[in-house]
Amino acid sequence: MLGEPVRDESPLLEDPVMEDYRREWGALRRILLDLVEGIVRRTPFQRAIVSFYGEPIVPGEYGSKTGIIEYASSGLTWEEEKRILSALSYGLVVSGERYRPEWRIGDSYFYPEGEGLPASSFLIESRRIFIRPDGWHSRDALLIPFWDDGKIIGQVSVDDPRDGLRPGRDLIEGLEETAALASIAIREGCELERISEAHRTFRILAESAMTGVLIIRDDAVRYVNARACEILGYPREELLALNPWWQIVHPDDRPAVWDRGEGPSDGAKTLRAIRRDGRMIWLAVGHHPLEYRAGKAIAVQFFDITERVKTEAILREKALRDPLTGLLNRSYFEDAIQTELKRSQRYRRPLTLMMADLARFKEINDRFGHQEGDRVLAGIAGVIRTQLRESDWVVRYGGDEFLFVLPETALDVERIEARLAQAIEEWCEDNLPGARVRMDFGWTTWTPGDTRGIEELVHGADEMLYQKKKTAGETR
Repeated sequence: MLGEPVRDESPLLEDPVMEDYRREWGALRRILLDLVEGIVRRTPFQRAIVSFYGEPIVPGEYGSKTGIIEYASSGLTWEEEKRILSALSYGLVVSGERYRPEWRIGDSYFYPEGEGLPASSFLIESRRIFIRPDGWHSRDALLIPFWDDGKIIGQVSVDDPRDGLRPGRDLIEGLEETAALASIAIREGCELERISEAHRTFRILAESAMTGVLIIRDDAVRYVNARACEILGYPREELLALNPWWQIVHPDDRPAVWDRGEGPSDGAKTLRAIRRDGRMIWLAVGHHPLEYRAGKAIAVQFFDITERVKTEAILREKALRDPLTGLLNRSYFEDAIQTELKRSQRYRRPLTLMMADLARFKEINDRFGHQEGDRVLAGIAGVIRTQLRESDWVVRYGGDEFLFVLPETALDVERIEARLAQAIEEWCEDNLPGARVRMDFGWTTWTPGDTRGIEELVHGADEMLYQKKKTAGETR
């Protein structure tokens, strides 16, 4: 509800500071656009309107009035934009009356179904119909002011949450953090460096408002936001006392963050940090130069991706392992074996590939069913894992076939074969009464000077296995 437009003839914009704004309205609009687009992109709200006032107003006071000198929006239709532009063209007066204490939540104002909101409020009602009784309603209003020394110099209004829910305190605090950083960027930009310089500051801060932010100068922390304290587990005063600031970064990852000779590294990095409680976390970190309080500084922005890193590691692990046996799969072998061979060639160390399969395994499936066959494969895989060195690895090559990769192994292959065969035989005696299953082996060894590639080595191991089974009168 935009209310009735009122002609604003007050001399608000004759103030020298406001003249800076007038000359730089294009930059101001870009700042406000960055803000609303960031909110729509990073929060559940699909529509946002931000307005910036000609002078500060006192919340709750009817006689404290001002005009809107610029606005920006995201998610509105063209018809709604035209309504706003029409109202602004006639001069829309904003009164402190709209910010009444009974509707204040923290540093924001929430009006359920527009209750208590003055008719002149700069707001567009939602086009959606919301059905949750305790959720968001089309005429709900959430206003997040830009505060400056207890007065209000602008506001953000948000609407149309994708999830249909009223915002929780965490989300509102994130929006308040965004508004606070915007207020700092705009005001200091006018008073210190003009708004064009503030735009560079704000683009960094606005994008970081819902992540951790440190502003660094001379290796010390000059500014820290609440989210940074939460992520790192430090009280604000302890972070502000850190010098050098990068002692919170894992020692192995500090070169990725800071080049002692040339300053911070460019681009986003994934690195480890050490929380105050000693726990290691993963962060996505970006570094940007900026002007802060009339001096050169670095904005370090980051967010916690520990759970994402863990999930990705689990997914990678699952993608490389056979789901039945838990052994590495053939895809992993094809990706990793070339690296293993190159390592052996570089250090001139032998490398043995040993192919194995289960003799008479088909009888298990035929007599007891495939479910029992799966149990046997999983059990034997567990036995295999207990018999290998840390440097050895084995893949389920297919069906009941296994391929062992044994680095720096040449003379003792027969001993390894005998140990594996005995362990599997003992497991079968305990777990397969009445069934006769054993593991047969064939192998080939690469030694320095050998010109064979991986395909030929695998074929050599497979051929030896075939000949041994043929000699024993067995088929594969």
